[in-house]
Amino acid sequence: MHGRPTTDVSSIDSGIDSGIDSGTDMDPTSASSRTQAWAASIGRQASFSRGYSPLYATILDCVAGWLRESEGRDARVSLLRQRFWTFISSRTWDNDLEPILKLAATLHSHVLRGDPRVAGLRPYYRTVTPDGPMPDEPAFAGELLTALDRLGEDLLAQAHDWEIQTNETARGVLWLVPAALLQIEAAHLVELGASAGLNLLADHRGFTLRWPDGPRIKLGQAEPSQFEIACEGPAAGLGAGVVAPPEILGRVGADARLIDLDAPAAETQLAACIWGDQPQRMQRLQEALELRRRFRGTPQAPRLLRANLPDETEEFLRAAVPAQPVAPVILFDTYVTAYFNDVDHRALIRAVEAFARQWTLRHKLPWLWVRFEPPRAGEPAAPQVGWCRWWVEVWTQDGRRSIELGWGHPHCVRLVFGPGLSELARLRGPE
Repeated sequence: MHGRPTTDVSSIDSGIDSGIDSGTDMDPTSASSRTQAWAASIGRQASFSRGYSPLYATILDCVAGWLRESEGRDARVSLLRQRFWTFISSRTWDNDLEPILKLAATLHSHVLRGDPRVAGLRPYYRTVTPDGPMPDEPAFAGELLTALDRLGEDLLAQAHDWEIQTNETARGVLWLVPAALLQIEAAHLVELGASAGLNLLADHRGFTLRWPDGPRIKLGQAEPSQFEIACEGPAAGLGAGVVAPPEILGRVGADARLIDLDAPAAETQLAACIWGDQPQRMQRLQEALELRRRFRGTPQAPRLLRANLPDETEEFLRAAVPAQPVAPVILFDTYVTAYFNDVDHRALIRAVEAFARQWTLRHKLPWLWVRFEPPRAGEPAAPQVGWCRWWVEVWTQDGRRSIELGWGHPHCVRLVFGPGLSELARLRGPE
């Protein structure tokens, strides 16, 4: 992803890469076959999402079914197919998931705003109607088709320019765990692909890690706990009870496209990227936004810098880290490099490695790079489709170590720990 925004589209989990070429120079026969390819791709995404978001899966099932239909059965379906293909052919997409994400988020935004054109669809969205009907009711497909027909070109025009932004606020636990294992007292916190910067405030949230027959570990300052995370594997190095987070001396994030959450309707746009049947995630997002408002204008407020990664990695790190640091750096990225091509991915790694190595030697302080990304070609396969590899690179005066922490669901509802916890805990030295 050379010079493109490091925004996160995993609010609707990826898991498909059909390699569909969305170019516009094609004959009608080719267009028809590619429409069917899009239908197949959307169908696979529906299957992947079914257990986690029945609403989104059902919407995708309906759209895929309409794309597969022959012309003429319903004039609205024929028009929908025509509009969909015009939308898909209007530009070159980064991947075949991007246009579907934009359409889904734009539709949700109309629901959140109470647009009368989607009145019949609104009850199925738990984010606005907690006790509404389920999407498996026979009436749902008709209400969806009616809503899409009424929105018509407005939906497509808005979706074309829609900005998908990070809204998964559970991922702050991914840097809190290594900080707890190393018993870091204070740190300079830096995020790659920060977008709204909400995970830079994770130490002020509340996370409970729970094992089926093991300990319960509380991370973060919020009471009561906001995130309940089901865990598997060893809990070595993490003592049961409450673990105090480090004192964060600075919070800085980078993204090529920064979202101004003080702008009109910006918070609604961020909220619309959440699945419409996940009110808990919506509540967690609203808590994060309230936290951001509370710290606005204070030294604890996240500072977001515009930076095109990987080209401007070194410049960003120089701006993000104090010239005279007094504590270790915790750098983290979550579901960011999934959208980098191999060349840019290697360039980012080289830039961070070079900077961290020299910084550690110069300042005689540790540097942690916590990473949570889908595995790339040549890396170990994920234990479940769509899961992310979780590991940490540690630079000290003794050199660099790469420690595998485990795997996790992209939304951090489940984490599977590996033996790396013990390895990382040993770096803190004797008690």
